[in-house]
Amino acid sequence: VGRVGALVSYYGAPLEVYSQVYSEVSAALSSRADDSPLRVCSGKEWYRYPSSFFLPPGATPAFYRAGFDGLLPSPFSAPPPDGSRAIHAHFNDGNRDEPAAYTSEDRCDVIVDLELPGDAAPRSRAGWHVWARRPFLDADRSPSWSRALYVPWLTAGRNVYANYSVLGRQPLMVMLHGSV
Repeated sequence: VGRVGALVSYYGAPLEVYSQVYSEVSAALSSRADDSPLRVCSGKEWYRYPSSFFLPPGATPAFYRAGFDGLLPSPFSAPPPDGSRAIHAHFNDGNRDEPAAYTSEDRCDVIVDLELPGDAAPRSRAGWHVWARRPFLDADRSPSWSRALYVPWLTAGRNVYANYSVLGRQPLMVMLHGSV
């Protein structure tokens, strides 16, 4: 029970955040004048992206460079069952980086990222607005015994947390209600 509690309490932020991304992006898409998709980007946290089911129709996942230099997942190229069996030309057996898999951060409408102390590019800079933040355990700065088990009133004070954040180019209220 303590281990399950630890997983949900310490590492549940991605599921909470992507659930919120779905509702916020859906609302933003419904209020847009054009049909252009919203690009929801991940950087170093790409592997915690749960599934495309967490993005509404009209939103597309994308990846920007942020500390990872291996092969990234690719979208399915054909309808089932062929889409999951397709071997793309850029696939390789050495987990080598494929530059074409990345998009420029400038082309992102929404960024989902874990903001750790010492990150090279904190997203709290000008041009990005916080849509949501949830605590996520910083394993490097928390004792191993307290991050492995959840013990009420004991482990919470020992663990250190970072922000798992959703950031948008526009303030959330502008995205939802049009320009002010």
